[in-house]
Amino acid sequence: MQWVWGISIVAQVFVCSLLFLRGHFRRIPAFSGYIAANILQAGLLIAIYYQFGFGSRTALVLAWSSQAFLLLLRILATMEVLHLVLGPYRGIWGLGWRVLAGTFGVIVLITGIEAGRNISWALVLADRGFHLAFAAALVACLLLVRYYSIPVDPPYKVLLGGFCFYSCAAVLTNAIGYALSLRGFAKDEPVWQLTTITAYVGVQIAWAVALWKAAPAEESKPALIKSSIYRQISPQINDRLYVLNEQLNQLWRPRVTRN
Repeated sequence: MQWVWGISIVAQVFVCSLLFLRGHFRRIPAFSGYIAANILQAGLLIAIYYQFGFGSRTALVLAWSSQAFLLLLRILATMEVLHLVLGPYRGIWGLGWRVLAGTFGVIVLITGIEAGRNISWALVLADRGFHLAFAAALVACLLLVRYYSIPVDPPYKVLLGGFCFYSCAAVLTNAIGYALSLRGFAKDEPVWQLTTITAYVGVQIAWAVALWKAAPAEESKPALIKSSIYRQISPQINDRLYVLNEQLNQLWRPRVTRN
């Protein structure tokens, strides 16, 4: 288990180095902060377990509290990448951030209800529920991007896919771990940890490959062109995207009531 965790830390350090050396941090500062926070959490956990012991209640509460902070950073990082993709389409972006914000609100509500029982249990439940709701919301956004053929720079596509894959893997791992615990399997937690960390290492490797190239210039970001030219290229895609974007713009636009 320790060697897998060590590989995970090395992979995160490598990804963090690419973010700064290749200039990606200028375009995705929240994502860069999320990766850096993961590395800092690893050092913090080592200090916590050394001071309080691996099985102590204090270590458990501190570890899960740091994990709750990382969940928030993960949401911010994902919204940042989605904004780079959907930002040119204000109506569609309005739908995307509301979906993710609603997901986070539901998790906060569940955590608040369960906190009355036991804070460590509430954080575990929040982490598992977060992955389920987050994966569903992110899949919906990715399907929206796919259906309307919204152009996405390859690095950002891999970043979003990595978030989605890790959450889906966490949901599957949690379901398997819960089934094993019901059957009296005593070593379900080490299996859960090993599978989760392995999936995260795979995501880090994919991110490292995607981030190896320099960050795309801001000026090269695809933008909407004139409707007459775009309709000659792909009229059906443009019409669907235009209608959806305008409808969502009308939906999110504040209505002024007349006296």
